[in-house]
Amino acid sequence: MKIKNDKIIIQVTCLIVSVILWALIMINDQVHMTDTIKSVPVTIQNLSALENSNLVLMNPDKDNFTVNINVEGQPNVISSLKRGDFSAYINVYGFVEGISNATIEIIAPNGVKVLNTSPTHIACNIEGVISKVIDVTIQYEGTQAGNYYRALPISNPSSVKITGPRSVVNSADMAIATVNIANAIDDVVRTVPVRIYDGTDTEIFMSSPVENVQVTVPVYPMKYVRLMPNVTGVPEEGYQLTNVTVNPERIRIAARQDILDTINELQLAELDITDASRNIISSRDILNTNGLILLDLTTTPVVNATIDKIVEKELVFEPSEISFINVKEGHEVVLSEAQTDITVIVTGPSGVVNQLKKDELTLTVDMEGKDIGIHGVTIVCTTEKEINSISLDQEIINVELIELRSNDEE
Repeated sequence: MKIKNDKIIIQVTCLIVSVILWALIMINDQVHMTDTIKSVPVTIQNLSALENSNLVLMNPDKDNFTVNINVEGQPNVISSLKRGDFSAYINVYGFVEGISNATIEIIAPNGVKVLNTSPTHIACNIEGVISKVIDVTIQYEGTQAGNYYRALPISNPSSVKITGPRSVVNSADMAIATVNIANAIDDVVRTVPVRIYDGTDTEIFMSSPVENVQVTVPVYPMKYVRLMPNVTGVPEEGYQLTNVTVNPERIRIAARQDILDTINELQLAELDITDASRNIISSRDILNTNGLILLDLTTTPVVNATIDKIVEKELVFEPSEISFINVKEGHEVVLSEAQTDITVIVTGPSGVVNQLKKDELTLTVDMEGKDIGIHGVTIVCTTEKEINSISLDQEIINVELIELRSNDEE
């Protein structure tokens, strides 16, 4: 009887243990844990569809989209999860220009429940791809050699077409091609890249490459040449042209060496002074400037033609004021006591004649070859002033050439 009871006890014990084990297993199957898988990369689907529609995703972090995923599952599964076990993506198919919210889709491993994500959406900034043409601006590195002139550059092509997102293209302000002309003494020809800059002089890097351009910078030698007036015609009767000036008197020019070597002066357009009775001041163009670059010339050259009235002036000299030259040694000239004053009549432009002083005239008689005796000699009047004519009321005077007496004879 005892054996039978022990057997029953063992069986009951086993049953209880089995129930306990079954309960523990069931409880364990129903226990879940949660976790957050951080910084799971988010890929972008159908970017090519945007490009085919001339659209572009402008988000600056588009290559680094990430999402944090809150998950739930059995502890043994959750504890071993890694970022690479998940696939996260957004789909931009059908998006149009503007801001569109793209839902982040998650593919999780089996046995893992996605509770939520952070963020749940990504705001996608979509812009249209446009083009525009910008003229090329040439900038320089270095300076041409001394006494050489840098003429206007030529860019081939003269403009470039840029293509990119609307906001980037619209911000483009300048297309710059930089060429080195250090110490150049002849034309500089270079093929150089073009860089695009916005209005703040910040370089813009375009998604589509910008073409290179060929830049030609003409470099010419320089020199100064005189400007020559061309005055024609005759002033009104009783007036005359006394002076012609040009302002500026000379200018600097640049040209090819073979042209420059043939030019020493430049003619101005004709200035007609026919019947003029006063000064004429007139701007005159420079003639025959083909192949020349005129430098330092801010205004058209001005010709000043001075027109003076012709006047007469009388100056009276005493006979003693005459200078006798080439008198033989040991002889002297004696003037007749009856010799009267000599009146000199000077004719010329008023600006000179009216200011003429007596001491600016010289009366001379040349006694070359004259022997002792009485002679009728010619008086010559000269001056350094620019006048028209000089006349004397008497050009011949009588003088006596005598021999000087020595001290012994006295």
